[in-house]
Amino acid sequence: MSVIRVSAVVFVNDDMEVLTVRKRGTTGFMLPGGKPEPGESFKETAVREVYEELGLRISVPGLQEIGVFTQPALNEPGMMVEAHVYLAPIVDTSWGKVHPQAEIEQIRWVHPVEGNLEHQAPLNTEAVFPALVEQFEDFDVQKSLTVFMGSSMGNNPVFSVEANRLGLEAAQRGVRLVYGGAQVGLMGQMADAALSAGGDVLGVIPEFMVPLEKAHKNLTELVVVETMHERKARMAEEGDAFVALPGGPGTLEEFFETWTWYYLNQHSKPLYLLNVGGYWNPLIEALESMADAGFVDSRYFEALTVVQDVDQLFAELGW
Repeated sequence: MSVIRVSAVVFVNDDMEVLTVRKRGTTGFMLPGGKPEPGESFKETAVREVYEELGLRISVPGLQEIGVFTQPALNEPGMMVEAHVYLAPIVDTSWGKVHPQAEIEQIRWVHPVEGNLEHQAPLNTEAVFPALVEQFEDFDVQKSLTVFMGSSMGNNPVFSVEANRLGLEAAQRGVRLVYGGAQVGLMGQMADAALSAGGDVLGVIPEFMVPLEKAHKNLTELVVVETMHERKARMAEEGDAFVALPGGPGTLEEFFETWTWYYLNQHSKPLYLLNVGGYWNPLIEALESMADAGFVDSRYFEALTVVQDVDQLFAELGW
């Protein structure tokens, strides 16, 4: 029996549902993915196919291998499919960025145990889903931390020390860092520390700021967008949580917009102030004063946690 070799990608959302797709002219659902092109690795195929089918950008280092599975092909009677299956970072569906493209006509999120498995491909029901169920207790989905921080160093050496520690700790814990993409200041310090330890770092920077902030060219992935609004939206989309290190007005603007989005129910991701050397004390006092004056609802503080160092940050995150 002939074998079709493909790459397939598992996306899991916050409800532990798996993203499946239906191609135009078919009735069954399969995992996103497809056949390698000449010279491609299976991981490279996975990255390309996911972008072509769903418009989602993922990186090769962000993929974790689940296994190689063989089952009857869904759309080719009498054929077998051998799928190299990878786990991708969690997709936050609240941002509405998953859209069928190319030959994909429909997407469906399905729970491997509790969902309606009708019309799912044998690869899913007989192989991948059971494998996922076995791993749910230890499901190592890569987390992403979006970091807002200064493009300057500041005048207290402790700022640089803690930025370096954040980069190193994130790399050692397998946490991907998402930040503004600059090579200078605390931003560059954190990115360099993470990269030197083998970490995964995504930078997002507007085109007009590439020369101004000296875009970091050695990141795992650098995304150049057109506007500041796109930059903030992409950083928010990519992160599972947010933290602000010392910085200036730009750091505050990014952090407060993300915090406001939480208050307006646009996301439910936690936010942290990393109060390095007491840097954020005046801001915390101002916020408390605003609350006392009746201008900040108590719900505003539900997502915000003040931490004193990187160790406490990761302890609160549970990563």
